[in-house]
Amino acid sequence: MKVGQVCSHGTAAILGQKDQDAVQWQVWARKYNAAMNTATEQLFKDAEGVLTPQQMNLLKAWFALGWNEQINQLFYAQELDSVEKAKIGDVKKMSEKHEQKK
Repeated sequence: MKVGQVCSHGTAAILGQKDQDAVQWQVWARKYNAAMNTATEQLFKDAEGVLTPQQMNLLKAWFALGWNEQINQLFYAQELDSVEKAKIGDVKKMSEKHEQKK
């Protein structure tokens, strides 16, 4: 998977989606992933006029390396890798903290 994308099957399983709900989730996740692809390509096009070739290579390397593995480790550390383990109070606090930063 590319940076910013979600695993359609994995996230459906983590969210506890089954049967038709899982299929629908996978459709939405693929739609989201396509939008992320488009946005990334647009970022590269926009940046070409501003960044040097060396900077462009660095930017593209970040995306080639990917961040999903690191993000997954954060999810596991916070026990956000399954509905059963996720502590809803902690999730709400994380969301509130994120909103306060805006």
